Amino acid sequence: MKLTTLYLTSIALLPSFIAAVAIPDASPRDGTLSKRGGEVVYLADCTRTDVSSGSSYPASYGAWYADVDNSLSGNVRPDDLSNEYRDWSNGGTYLRWEGSEQDIHWKDSDVVVQTHIDTDAQSRDFTAWAGWAQRTSDGKTFNCYKDNYRQLFYWAPPVPDGTNNSIYCWSIYWCV
Repeated sequence: MKLTTLYLTSIALLPSFIAAVAIPDASPRDGTLSKRGGEVVYLADCTRTDVSSGSSYPASYGAWYADVDNSLSGNVRPDDLSNEYRDWSNGGTYLRWEGSEQDIHWKDSDVVVQTHIDTDAQSRDFTAWAGWAQRTSDGKTFNCYKDNYRQLFYWAPPVPDGTNNSIYCWSIYWCV
């Protein structure tokens, strides 16, 4: 009696299903591959747009996520957003993150993060080390890396500052 192709295929796949059930996690819980979470601070450039008139202006923010995994989709709002910053010495454009310390303040938590991004960090490759930052309240030091200008989040009104201006931000650097 001949076995059908369907019957042979089902027998051939059976060990794969058994192995998948028997090995639920390929890496140890504390291993590098399975490590998840942890806080992250993004140094972001943003566009603020008045939703009624359509007029817009540039701004920079620090965006804090308690869990880095929540920041990867480009859609999740940060757990805390810093005050708005603009470089008024350069016509009110984005902050220049590189080459000078920036003190970024989070009003809701009264936290300050001092950034120290290298002068030539923009010329480095995506994911390259770009500098460091330090939270002044507890002294925690973060290593900062160059990002690829990916969308970090979009926040339609109502926004934290109470204005009618939406906030669209993209990541320049991330600090962990």
